[in-house]
Amino acid sequence: MSSGCHLPPREHASFAVSSRLLSCLVTESLLRAFYLEAKQSEAMTGILVILSTSVIMEQPVITRALRPNDIFAIVPLRSAPVCKDSTRTKHGRIVGLLDPLDMVPEIYVLVETISGDRVQDELSETILSCLAPPPWELGRFTTLQKCADPTLLWNKFVQDVLVQDSLSEMISEELRSSLEWQLASFENPPACPSLDSAPIKWEQSLVAGHPTHPMHRARMCPNAPSNYDWYRPKIHFVRVPSDNLDTQGAFKTMMRGLVTKAAFSSGTQDPEEIPGTTFMPVHEMQLPTVLAKFKDVEVLEPTVDALAQSAIRTVVIPELPNMALKVAINMKISSALRTISHYTANFGPRFSNEIVPKLAMDHNILSVVQEPASAVFKGVEPSVRKHFTAIFRDEFLPPAGQNVAVVASLLEMGHANVPVGVSAVEHAFRLDSEAKRVAFLDKYLRLACEALIPPTLHNGVVFEAHAQNCLLRFDVETGEPLGFVVRDLGGLRVHPPTMNASLGTDFGFLPGHCVVTDTLEETYPKFYHTLIHNHLQRMIRVLGMHYNGVGWEMLRGHLRNVIPADHGLWKAWMETDTVAGKCLMRMRLQSVHDKMVFSPFPNMLQYRPENKMSA
Repeated sequence: MSSGCHLPPREHASFAVSSRLLSCLVTESLLRAFYLEAKQSEAMTGILVILSTSVIMEQPVITRALRPNDIFAIVPLRSAPVCKDSTRTKHGRIVGLLDPLDMVPEIYVLVETISGDRVQDELSETILSCLAPPPWELGRFTTLQKCADPTLLWNKFVQDVLVQDSLSEMISEELRSSLEWQLASFENPPACPSLDSAPIKWEQSLVAGHPTHPMHRARMCPNAPSNYDWYRPKIHFVRVPSDNLDTQGAFKTMMRGLVTKAAFSSGTQDPEEIPGTTFMPVHEMQLPTVLAKFKDVEVLEPTVDALAQSAIRTVVIPELPNMALKVAINMKISSALRTISHYTANFGPRFSNEIVPKLAMDHNILSVVQEPASAVFKGVEPSVRKHFTAIFRDEFLPPAGQNVAVVASLLEMGHANVPVGVSAVEHAFRLDSEAKRVAFLDKYLRLACEALIPPTLHNGVVFEAHAQNCLLRFDVETGEPLGFVVRDLGGLRVHPPTMNASLGTDFGFLPGHCVVTDTLEETYPKFYHTLIHNHLQRMIRVLGMHYNGVGWEMLRGHLRNVIPADHGLWKAWMETDTVAGKCLMRMRLQSVHDKMVFSPFPNMLQYRPENKMSA
């Protein structure tokens, strides 16, 4: 159930951003936090006390009394977070992983009063009663104040952290953008699609997006008006000298056909074929950037209406059936610029043609969407050429009686036509009893393991299997899960020696390509983050089988059936208490996007309530 779904839209949006910010700060160990149980409270199981940055350098076990200046924020929790171990210090248990769904939608900071009068509401009194001396010394002039603005939390965090003012302000702007776009979504939520809805309806049904990224809804583009409809863009076409492009596959031929169809549907003249030139598609909000950064670009008359998928820069076009088009946009979504590198353009079509058909996978339960053609401008710096790139991507066509939905859409809540707190997967798949939810999740987890893990085991290839890159294939009549479709080849991790040896290939990579790892073991953290942390954990949580451990026990059983005990992946996932977790805020603070930043996270594959990883 969504923690903030009963709030008015603006408060709900503020909590959505703030809860994700606190989740990252705690889980990535940027701030320390304690969990204290609250006895005899129906509103919460306990409280989270997040300590200030000034305390971060103190000894691992704090023995002194903690005072108001030591406390960054306090959050009542609906359920216990994942603690680092079962040890109970005098201040509570140390939190290892905090999820926004753990939280009651209230965030507090401590403030001093003049008179000594404290707040009187029951929730605040319960919180303060948990912070009694001697381990806590708040003083009689200290009380709680609600904090409804994520930028205030951010400014409080950076007060004592060495962050350049320009970077701090940019992150603050991203948080504000996330808040405003989230507010727009909560004020006008989409309807939840049905099992027979077109896949694009599922793509455009996201309410809140990324479950833990603080800038999850940020949309920052210098050329776009504030009310621009990113789901319904226009695609322009330009002509450039062919010598200025690096192309893969039949890009030129495919573009010639698309431009002709666009001219016909728009009632404009079909541009003539000029030898030595190639047509390129450009997102309408990218056109000013292309004209400013690249020479010899001729804008043509035809345009075509498109429908954007959940990733925004990938669109489907009626004139281009069974195909999607991925184009660069000079725009920040979350905190990353949504351009397309020359590495990705070069890699996708070659990998689709030479490697994908040979991978060890069960084609009955896994399909890999291929990228048949691409083009990228050449002769300029990589930081510039990434602004002028296009990739054709196949669209999966489900058999009769079947359909697909992007997994991210299934994990959403807050749709206009769904009861409060009910997820899209529960509503659309009619999972209205515990028995139905258990059966669905068990089949879902089994298929995910059997479909997505074998290429890693046998070929050293890790698909970026997060919820936005995976589609669930299902029976339209019964809602039974049948398999998965994985897409987007730009975020893979590959150990070339393992892949080439297992497939008998000699596939080459551009020097410096971030998908390449030096060892097979280096592919595992990305796989854990995308498949376990971002994807399967979300499904387990929204179906109500996280806190009781049922979902994790199911998942462990299916992993035992798929991963050999003598494989390195078994040791990395099944024999460790911590894993290398991807750090979204640490990456932002270091201004890196193409390289991962990791720190130790509790290994959720070891989550067992009886072992007191949770209360």
